Amino acid sequence: MLDSHDCDVIVRSTIDLAHPLNLEVVAEGVENRQVQDRLAEEGCDVVQGYAISEPMPGDQFGHWLQQCRWPH
Repeated sequence: MLDSHDCDVIVRSTIDLAHPLNLEVVAEGVENRQVQDRLAEEGCDVVQGYAISEPMPGDQFGHWLQQCRWPH
């Protein structure tokens, strides 16, 4: 979405469509902080992907969650 105007328009339109319907917007596959920041600017509610963490076994998630410091 950072390099493509069309992709950016689709993301903004999706967020703008979901919020009036009281839906939470989750972006999957967020690979880096720049995209994460852009999604936050656009009003995306939740992101997941390598920008947050690499995949991990379920038994490690609780510890990770206690240790993480959210940037936003």
